[in-house]
Amino acid sequence: MRSGLGQVQESVPAAQTTPRNGAPPTVKEIPYDYVATFTLQGKRGNRVQDVINISTDGAFVAVSIGYSFIPELTKHITITKPSNPNGTGSVVWSLNGKGDLQDPPGNLGGIDVDFLLAQGSAQPLPQAEDRLVNPVVLLQCLLVQTCGINFKYSITDSGSGRELQNQPIHNIAGLGKADGERPFRPLAKPMLFMPRSTIRIEIEEISEGLLYKDSLLYIVLHGYKMLNYGTGLP
Repeated sequence: MRSGLGQVQESVPAAQTTPRNGAPPTVKEIPYDYVATFTLQGKRGNRVQDVINISTDGAFVAVSIGYSFIPELTKHITITKPSNPNGTGSVVWSLNGKGDLQDPPGNLGGIDVDFLLAQGSAQPLPQAEDRLVNPVVLLQCLLVQTCGINFKYSITDSGSGRELQNQPIHNIAGLGKADGERPFRPLAKPMLFMPRSTIRIEIEEISEGLLYKDSLLYIVLHGYKMLNYGTGLP
């Protein structure tokens, strides 16, 4: 049985729902996801790995794969609000502790960043609402939407030593974008991983810069557990 990534996988057994002897089913299926987490450096060519350990309480069947990206821009960019009571004045950026930038890029993807930041800085709001229009948060969302993220990934079934692709796959080709456009890829065939097996996922960074430094990338295998299957327990 071939997996969605091109490797032969063990056939996924069907759950025993109507035993002949009238005993309770021996295989119970529950929805379950396994997550791999990567801390990026924002350096092109940097590689980082994470290992998923399949638990001992049953086999895992993966049916789809997806990912998400959380930037850590707030650690590297701060904004000083205008000092005048009426909200006018310069919006000052401080980038990664390397000094103030009086003239940040004013246009990004056709959007006036200076105006956006000035508007957000000039409006005093209650604390609960401030997070919704915080200039740093707005800038972060703007950059993520405009720049996105690019990386290559490879997946290895460490239990069998088999790679699940012939070479690393670009995320857009294999998974789609992190902004919601095809964020989850159904596998062509479900993939069965036995208890105590391991799945090694390696990421090679393509996107670089402060937007990606210390950011978190998540790759998720969506599927279900087959409790007690492959454990030798009744």
